[in-house]
Amino acid sequence: MRSLGLDIGERRIGVALSDPLGVNATPLEVLEDIDPADLRAYVEEEVRQGVEVVVVGLPLTCRGEEGGQARSTREYARVIEGIEGIEVVLWDERFSTVEAERRLKEAGRSLRGRRVDAEAAAVILQSYLEYAGGGGKAEEENNKEHG
Repeated sequence: MRSLGLDIGERRIGVALSDPLGVNATPLEVLEDIDPADLRAYVEEEVRQGVEVVVVGLPLTCRGEEGGQARSTREYARVIEGIEGIEVVLWDERFSTVEAERRLKEAGRSLRGRRVDAEAAAVILQSYLEYAGGGGKAEEENNKEHG
């Protein structure tokens, strides 16, 4: 089962895709200046290509609270929740950008914004995939942190 990961920012949306077995997440691309309706059309195309789960990074503060960007992210999530045949999961994305930058630096890659956004989406998606394939332990930890 393929899953799609989204890191929704103010100007860009980082996108990652899982392998067909739902084990590994890979950065895919970055969408720029895209509104909720355009994102819905994008996700609908991915569903036609076999995506069944969309993991949307929910930006929380270090204290686990939601701010303005979290509200905006929830708006995008609501628009894609209506797509038939998919499950939309909001997933704590705290520190995903820091982890993405660390990974890129270790790989000797540029830390330019677009690449970081797609890598952050992969970090978010990989966290979810480990939960989904690992019996829920990561989800329990994820919920403890902000639930």
